[in-house]
Amino acid sequence: MELQKINCSAMARPAGARSSLKAETDSYATRTRQIAVMGTPVNCGNRGVLALGTSIINLCTQASPDSEVVLLLDNLDSQPVLFRLGKKFRPVPIVHCRLSPRCHPQNHLFWIVLMSLLYRGVPITGIRAAIARSTPWIKTVVEADFVGDVRGGDSFSDLYGMKRFLFDFLMVWTVLLVKGEIVQFPQTYGPYKSPVARCLARFILKRSSVIIARDPQSQQMAQDLVGPKKRVLLSPDVAFSLSAIQPERIELNPPLAGSVPKGVIGLNVNGLMAHGGYTRNNMFGLKMDYATFLPELVRSLLAEHFGELWIIPHTYAPRGDVESDNEASQELRDSLPPDLRQRVRLVTAEYDQHELKGIIGQCEFFIGSRMHSCIAALSQGVPCVGVAYSRKFVGVFESVGMAEWVVDARFHAQDIAVARIIALFHQRNKVRQELSKRAALARQQLTTVFRELVSQQVPAPQAAPEVLNGVGRPALVE
Repeated sequence: MELQKINCSAMARPAGARSSLKAETDSYATRTRQIAVMGTPVNCGNRGVLALGTSIINLCTQASPDSEVVLLLDNLDSQPVLFRLGKKFRPVPIVHCRLSPRCHPQNHLFWIVLMSLLYRGVPITGIRAAIARSTPWIKTVVEADFVGDVRGGDSFSDLYGMKRFLFDFLMVWTVLLVKGEIVQFPQTYGPYKSPVARCLARFILKRSSVIIARDPQSQQMAQDLVGPKKRVLLSPDVAFSLSAIQPERIELNPPLAGSVPKGVIGLNVNGLMAHGGYTRNNMFGLKMDYATFLPELVRSLLAEHFGELWIIPHTYAPRGDVESDNEASQELRDSLPPDLRQRVRLVTAEYDQHELKGIIGQCEFFIGSRMHSCIAALSQGVPCVGVAYSRKFVGVFESVGMAEWVVDARFHAQDIAVARIIALFHQRNKVRQELSKRAALARQQLTTVFRELVSQQVPAPQAAPEVLNGVGRPALVE
């Protein structure tokens, strides 16, 4: 992938300002460079979202080791969170905002929006400095070399409702008001059911300095929104770069005696699909009854395979929560007849995203309905079928040559879906080697993408201020 080149032509500088040039340059050279990241929640059970955050932080710090990453989040507090970076854990600072009336006013989203409007409308240095001091969110945006957003990977859409979309829009709008631009990390764009959502998405994308899609369909969607004058780039999903770690012990029901047997089939159950979505009324418009499809799939797989099947949750939530993969997984196992239940184990402990990827990597074949559970398999060369509830699956699978391995639950009845998965199960060994090669290539591409992205967005320490634009970063040529 080739990003736009930096325009390093010097800007005109008044003669009277030359005397302070060296001091400004020295000050800039010693400043810790800062990358602000949005859209990666840290206090949630969704390991796919956590995989996104960890991967972006790792990719940014690998590309610019002397930079500090800070998270701008809708979060309960601003306590730093430990992330596994390479072989070590590193605290990553958080600057939070909330809509709760119980939060401190300086952290309330409405206050941040109001102060951002004032910051934008009053171009007086002293007033702007006072606003930044009074509002940690704005101070962070001002000091960041660039701000990038990933929207949970697939939330640049009204797929999950307008309330969520509008809340995310307001957070991004504050960045645009203060900084004038934002970077869009690799993600899905669309679909948009509402004209309002489409209009707001266009507003943000037109003001984004870099837009990266993680699949061709999203790339085209974003390109249509911004028009021909701005280029939308393409990259693999960042979670292809996530490291896999084998947990010391895999907690299973029934417990495992000895080492992991060969030929394990992995199955991820999506609690959101099983419970009908947030509306609990077939929110995604599935053609199949997902809850009855699952036991039929397990019976058919175990009729073709004499080994074990492991059910692997990828989003943890309490019982009764619509997101709970662990509850839906337990319900699936309980629904099986005793003779099959003996061959089906449920992963019961709550592992982090690295450990879950390590567990999935031990499977011979995998079926997932959480997209990042599928990425955990694909990125390790494990043949994988994605049982999809949105178009995002096809594009990500296509990035490693596996587009035909998506079974879309919106268009396939369950008998056809089961037959298709069984057919793909018998083809698993034919694609394994090529998939491993494509996954390795995707990881290499991500390293290149972020090295080019960060190098263009974060000025080199020796860069003189006169080659920077008004927000303290190189100007990009469209």
